[in-house]
Amino acid sequence: MADNAKLVYVALGGAGEIGMNMYLYGHGPAKSRRWIMVDCGVSFGDMDTSPGIDLVMPDISFVEEIQDRLEAVFITHAHEDHVGALGRLWPKIRAPFISAPLFTAEVARRKMAECGQPAQVVKTAKWDEPVEAGPFRVSFLRVTHSIPDPAMLLIETPAGKLVHTGDFKLDPDPIIGKPTDMARLKQIGDDGLLGLMCDSTNIFEDGESGGEQPLRPHLKRLIKGAKGAVAATTFASNVGRLKTLAEVAVECGRSVVVAGRAMQRMIETATETGALKGFPPTISDERARDVPAENLFYLVTGSQGEGRAALARIATGSHPMVKLKKGDLVLFSSKTIPGNEKEVYRLYNLLSEQGVEVVDDDMEPIHVSGHGRRDEIGKVYAALRPRVAAPIHGEHRHLAEHAELAKGWGAKSIVAPNGTMVGLDLDPPRVLRHVETGRVYLDGEVLVGALDGVIRARLKMARQGHVSVSLVIDESGELFADPLVRVEGAPEVGRGGQNIADTIADRVDAAIVSASKKELRSDDRVAAMAERVARRAAMEVWGKKPVTCVLVTRLESEG
Repeated sequence: MADNAKLVYVALGGAGEIGMNMYLYGHGPAKSRRWIMVDCGVSFGDMDTSPGIDLVMPDISFVEEIQDRLEAVFITHAHEDHVGALGRLWPKIRAPFISAPLFTAEVARRKMAECGQPAQVVKTAKWDEPVEAGPFRVSFLRVTHSIPDPAMLLIETPAGKLVHTGDFKLDPDPIIGKPTDMARLKQIGDDGLLGLMCDSTNIFEDGESGGEQPLRPHLKRLIKGAKGAVAATTFASNVGRLKTLAEVAVECGRSVVVAGRAMQRMIETATETGALKGFPPTISDERARDVPAENLFYLVTGSQGEGRAALARIATGSHPMVKLKKGDLVLFSSKTIPGNEKEVYRLYNLLSEQGVEVVDDDMEPIHVSGHGRRDEIGKVYAALRPRVAAPIHGEHRHLAEHAELAKGWGAKSIVAPNGTMVGLDLDPPRVLRHVETGRVYLDGEVLVGALDGVIRARLKMARQGHVSVSLVIDESGELFADPLVRVEGAPEVGRGGQNIADTIADRVDAAIVSASKKELRSDDRVAAMAERVARRAAMEVWGKKPVTCVLVTRLESEG
């Protein structure tokens, strides 16, 4: 299909999934099209799909193709799923500059510096002042979310204007920052808006998400009623919630301790940039030892069950400073991200075993989402009145539901999951082509691609175990010593009481003794034969065919 669009959009992450956000907008003829990127985020690995993986990032092969025409990167806010991949992927992006509001820009600089990338490429943008990037003029508009300085983007091009919402809600009285400027959005709508790329996270939820302020009386009741120490966990970046929790704790006569480096860094960054003002005084966890439990309040990281976070270490009794006991209370002032339930419930049970009471948002109203629900999304449509809608930030079912609702709100809508390039200025908007997209995994300190086989091999070993066979043979192919077999991830004894490693060694030994001279002349043939026999033997006595590695060492005669 001919690509005759002047203004295009394609997601490399965040459309068809929640997290790992990365979006591209292009203007001009296909062969000379200029581009901007919006957000550069991560998602997180899990033992079921990516064992041993900490971070998952978008495959940016397409960005490498158009890198010389990439004008800039714009970051909507400082959540990991929007900024977390910036430092890791920057060597392949290398745009002239990165632009973000003050707090977001400071977090982005730290992300760049942590990975040894040039932090000075990050420029601080002012609110509602256009940033020039080739044919694009991009303005940051204030919205409310669960982090300081979240922004919508107004993207102006010769082919029309677009709004990219990022993550947002309509909190009329936010703890930090100013409310979403609905009058400004209406003005943009009055001027004529071509396209809207809008958050779909809570599209299935009726009504509105609600503001932060109504949480205070519920939190105060729970904290005041607690007999022992109280700990509360939420996202480290939800600085407004951290302030609310700390203020309520102080009102209840408790000293506040911050446990968790990520949380401490976020509070420091928000304070240094002026986004956070008037945070209550805190004490060190060492000083907390001298404070009675009924006067202590801990802010701790680990709301998603992260194994190395403060709360997990507290729950397992391995935290060096913070100890909870029977009669203490833990508040989960957060929503569990889908996929993290197992880890979070594990913490619930570990705490319960110690007699610690756990309260979450299913039990008490102690959390509100940072994403607008259906009525809030509808209000944004009513203000902006876009001609075209391409929903973002959601699984495919979210995008489809949003696209259907957008029709009722007056827009021509299109579902465009990752890799789908859409001509926004065409009537109706249509898919032009599909670009390469996928996932890249951070394995230790190395980036590996989805097609590299690393994750697939690791999953296979997790399911089937691993057998290594070491063979030492002479020039003629006869065994110089008995085969050495090591089995990992398998029971020692198989059915019938047979030792699995010994059985495999015996079968390999017998196979080599009975092999032809032609087979024994080739190390590759010997290895293939040993692997085949080892897997067959394991299947017989264990019931599984393990991943098998064979090492052949051939001794050469002297002289």
